[in-house]
Amino acid sequence: MQPEVAVAVLSAGVALACALVSAIASHRTTVASYELQQQADRQAKRDLAEELFRRYREPLLWSAQSLQSRLYNGISLGFLSRYLCSGDAEEQRYARDNTVFVLAEYLGWLEIIRRDQRFWDRKKLETVEPLFDAIGRSAHILASDSVTGPFRLFRGQQRALGELMLVRDESPQGGGLEVMGYAAFCGKLDNDPQFAKWFDRLRAEVDTVESAGHDGNTRLIKLQDNLLDLIKLLSPEGSPLAVTEQKRLPAMRGPLPEL
Repeated sequence: MQPEVAVAVLSAGVALACALVSAIASHRTTVASYELQQQADRQAKRDLAEELFRRYREPLLWSAQSLQSRLYNGISLGFLSRYLCSGDAEEQRYARDNTVFVLAEYLGWLEIIRRDQRFWDRKKLETVEPLFDAIGRSAHILASDSVTGPFRLFRGQQRALGELMLVRDESPQGGGLEVMGYAAFCGKLDNDPQFAKWFDRLRAEVDTVESAGHDGNTRLIKLQDNLLDLIKLLSPEGSPLAVTEQKRLPAMRGPLPEL
């Protein structure tokens, strides 16, 4: 082989080896970058899930607790019969309007979550999917015409009542939406006829809750049961709201009917 040919062949071999080494190095870099990006995406998902829990856990937890407690006390312990029938005018109003308020307060927090949910990718939030499922079941129970009991609310009505409960947080650290308190709610009932008419039927149906007993309150018994499941998901370890400390209304826990 002539020297020129040998040099050319050797040069080609060296070039090929360099290209191969470069390709292998580039592939390894690409794989490493991909794995780092995957790790970063997983961390971002965890961070977002933690942010969602941090932002909404406490208000949603306590509103769910207030509602389930009122349902339990009203249906099982005679709270409504005691104060609607035997209380003075102030106690009667509290029993009726505060019962409606705790439902509306819960719907208000759900509306805030739904509004923020528009900007979330549910597929990237597997860790909070059980929370969304529990929230969805409560909406299902309230809307279903396959269970008996007062407080039936179509999904659009649920959202409308939740929307009416929203106020702007004017604190220096605020700026977002929150749910109005009971005093503001009573003030709106007294002074805003357009606001009050949205709640007229529910206020009247509080008396139905009181008179229907267990057999006529299937919807609210199922709702209380589902709220306890939601509280369990939201309660941090060691919380006084641990589900073992909550009492469920006696009812069959069969599957919910399809809407």
